Amino acid sequence: MPDMTLEYAQGLVAKGRAAAEDSDMKVVFAVMDKGANLVAFSRMDGAWLASNELAIAKARTSVMFQAPTDALNAPLELGEPLLHFDHIHHGGLLLVGGGVPLFSVDGALIGALGVSGGTPEQDAAIAYASTVG
Repeated sequence: MPDMTLEYAQGLVAKGRAAAEDSDMKVVFAVMDKGANLVAFSRMDGAWLASNELAIAKARTSVMFQAPTDALNAPLELGEPLLHFDHIHHGGLLLVGGGVPLFSVDGALIGALGVSGGTPEQDAAIAYASTVG
């Protein structure tokens, strides 16, 4: 699959909803294409309104860095350079778990999924579960 399709994006959201329901969570999903354009957005009933922007920021961050957002949130090590931003307001980047890049079979970036509604670890687990199978 060379590009993000609505059908693929909706499939990710469906898998994610199932994982969230299994965990008794209410979350928000944002799927973006490789240009960081929103393709699909879904907010489960009862999910926090703040999670709307957070899910979008996680997806955007994952596209921009072509990496999972939980991998970008490295612990501080004394004497090492520090990537000094947790959230860039106008750029909409967020370096906490819940964003995963999406790649085609041949390894080309096609987009990203952002999930928000729980802890960063819970959001990351749902995001990864959404992309399995």
